[in-house]
Amino acid sequence: MLLNSYYFIFFFTVLFFVYYLFGKTSKIQNIILLAGSYIFYSSWSWNFLSLLILSTLATFFIGNKIRQSEGRAKVYWMRGGVFLVLIQLLYFKYFNFFIENFNDALKILGMRDQLGLLKIIFPIGISFYSFRMIGYLLDIRNNKLKEIPTLLNYSVFIAFFPCIIAGPIDKAGPFLNNLKNKREFSSSHFTDGLRQILWGLFKKLVVADNIASITSPIFESYHSLNGCALFIGAVLYLIQLYCDFSGYTDMAIGISKLLGIRIQPNFNYPLFAQNVADYWRRWHISLTSWLTEYVFTPLSIRFRDYDKYGLIMAIIINFLVVGFWHGAEWHYIVHGLVSGIMFIPVIWKGKMNKKIKSQNNIIPSKEELKNIPVTFIMFALLMVLFFSSDMTMALGYYKEIFSLSFFQLPNFKFQKVIALLIVFTLTIEWINRDKEYPLKDLFTKNNVVLRWSFYYLLIFLICLFYIAPKGFIYAQF
Repeated sequence: MLLNSYYFIFFFTVLFFVYYLFGKTSKIQNIILLAGSYIFYSSWSWNFLSLLILSTLATFFIGNKIRQSEGRAKVYWMRGGVFLVLIQLLYFKYFNFFIENFNDALKILGMRDQLGLLKIIFPIGISFYSFRMIGYLLDIRNNKLKEIPTLLNYSVFIAFFPCIIAGPIDKAGPFLNNLKNKREFSSSHFTDGLRQILWGLFKKLVVADNIASITSPIFESYHSLNGCALFIGAVLYLIQLYCDFSGYTDMAIGISKLLGIRIQPNFNYPLFAQNVADYWRRWHISLTSWLTEYVFTPLSIRFRDYDKYGLIMAIIINFLVVGFWHGAEWHYIVHGLVSGIMFIPVIWKGKMNKKIKSQNNIIPSKEELKNIPVTFIMFALLMVLFFSSDMTMALGYYKEIFSLSFFQLPNFKFQKVIALLIVFTLTIEWINRDKEYPLKDLFTKNNVVLRWSFYYLLIFLICLFYIAPKGFIYAQF
């Protein structure tokens, strides 16, 4: 059940009215949310609903044990809980990866015996809800949760349907605070949520899905295209991925607002980042902040005696985890490694923690004109490692980009209307880049006719360029 499908509209409409009409207390509302979340998850992967429920029960029990224990027992329970979550994640997502590489090692050593691969079905959303579970256990261990939630509220936190497929990966404390009191219907939250959903739908259905009609053929026939065409394909893919993933996030946040729940933002206009560190502060914020707290910070403390070299080691390990989290393929791991290496100049210049403040002017400053295009191109080229099917494709793609054919005219057809849609989208985002999302206060001080005309324009474009319900890229992770 896609968030951009008619089935979901029907599902959510029923849930919305049941939630507010029959949810007389916070407990009843949370029961409705949990039931709705399990129904939603079952529409994707009903056979793995039992795994989600059993994992929730196990980590809730272990969380209580961590809270009740002292000293070494507390640490053992925490490690046991994290191990339990990781072992199921490693089995479903990475088992065959390890077997394949073990077999490759045996071949190199001249051994003929090979271990067989298993037919493992990947449970959708497992990467996202596993990190929620681990974060919850670590927060209890570090005394960051003031009180242990009820099993009902914890189950809602793990399975909350707008987030379970592709995030954001919320922290337990802030999310659980949403569930303590009864949520009253708010017309202001309702309109705010609808605006954010509208913008998310526009980015996904109009921009991302139509760019996909260009990038998919480029990737399929990259052997026959010149370097200029492949470079344009990489640039387009970065915009496609951003509009697809942030479009999902806008819809998830907007849907949550309709239910009176605030979840963590996941993007802060990353295409306007001015250096590597700035980009990662803006891109997939919930994952990078999770890893910063639970992986990078402990490593940087452990390596602090090595000064900048220790910081570099912590960054590279952190981004290797980012790459590995995305998938059991070498091109993802190399993507993480290169992402970490890209931080070295920033660390060496002492600009790691320097936050760049945007001037918020319509006309970009000289620094923005210099830094934004360079950063954008760097990450567009990095995306080759992300969208490639394997390292062979990635290396072949790079080889052609960095050949003399880069200076030829692109040998593929590009629809000008898609370029106009991209310019339109990025312009709206640039003008309102200081807002939570571009439609937040757009035209609110102007004539109501102008504001509603813009909304109807977006709806018209969605209807005009709508292709068919397509899955979200990050649902595969």
